[in-house]
Amino acid sequence: MSFVERRKAKRVEAELAITISGGGGEAEGRTIDISSNGVSFESPRLIDPLTKVRLEMAVPFPAGEGERRILFDGVVVRTEPEVEDPSVALYRIAVFFTYMDAESQHTLDEYIESMLSA
Repeated sequence: MSFVERRKAKRVEAELAITISGGGGEAEGRTIDISSNGVSFESPRLIDPLTKVRLEMAVPFPAGEGERRILFDGVVVRTEPEVEDPSVALYRIAVFFTYMDAESQHTLDEYIESMLSA
């Protein structure tokens, strides 16, 4: 059986600080990878699939000139593991973006392009 890539947007590996609000609380995490359509990250808190979340992320300016903060809304599409487990320190969570203002989208697109051309 062969694997067919269903993602439409280019995805880049990125380890960025992210704050997650929703699903009954707030948590800090680190991104694993990101695209213009979604993000996957590690979080110490389990967030169930289909949970609506608000995320804030610090994206570095090109050439190390500081950072910009972007905000976006999304819905959790995958959580690994899927159930709370006391032995798990970090859950891997994937979020599909449902809303992002134009400025945040532009900032994210610039960041992704800079990572692809690096």
